[in-house]
Amino acid sequence: MKSTTFLLICSLFISTLSFAQTSVEQFETESVGSSSFTDNGVIFNILSHQGTFDIFNFTNGGWNGTAKDLSFIDNSGSIGPDRSFSIKTTSNLFKVNRFWIFCANLNTNPNVVGTLTITGKLSGVIKFNQVKTTGFTTSTSTTNGYTLIDLTNLNSQNYSNIIIDELQITAGEGFQYLALDAFTWVKDTGIVLSTDELKKSKSTLSVYPNPTTGQFSVETSEDSKAQLYDQSGKILKDFELKKGINKENIAELPSGTYLLKTSSESKKIIKR
Repeated sequence: MKSTTFLLICSLFISTLSFAQTSVEQFETESVGSSSFTDNGVIFNILSHQGTFDIFNFTNGGWNGTAKDLSFIDNSGSIGPDRSFSIKTTSNLFKVNRFWIFCANLNTNPNVVGTLTITGKLSGVIKFNQVKTTGFTTSTSTTNGYTLIDLTNLNSQNYSNIIIDELQITAGEGFQYLALDAFTWVKDTGIVLSTDELKKSKSTLSVYPNPTTGQFSVETSEDSKAQLYDQSGKILKDFELKKGINKENIAELPSGTYLLKTSSESKKIIKR
């Protein structure tokens, strides 16, 4: 009887491990300039809503939770007010435990007053929305300037058990630069998106050649509207995209990095 009980407990424990897996993404193996990353077999897109966010590295510029590291998500090329971005899965649902974030002003100085809005969404529907206004780290001598955002106790509430497919971070007031590292999340292999939700979350936009000298093609699986942004968040061009391959041209624009954004996706375009 004791043996049977022990085996049952072990079986339940193994089952739990196989379905709920906590993972920490430190971005150290991700490609610099990438607007996506893969962790524990799951692909995440970095969607820029205001400014341009992607993987960046700078020696001792990150924070893995206990020590300085190299790589992180930030908007180093598009510092400005009201910066906002999302971490969104392409095919899986997830929960968020915590992450570390560096909030600073125009000169990347953390000693500034600002707000941070943390929003969890599922298929575009807001599941939680909280604004953090105090408790930010204001010196690089402490945790390298990074602030812990703990969703198990955010504004005295636990949001770590809420299932989402998108986590959106928005800066306010004096915060114009954000850097996110040590993204700790939970993969639940027992929860999958429905067929309709999978269709919505899969990438439907591709751009090539990229980098480009001016002419490029945009391939999409559906009709949509798109805007081209510069690194300050200014809209430069509007596009009417038809299902299939669309020929576009930005030869008149100076060399640099731009963001092509639809209502559901964004792609970085490098103009040589």
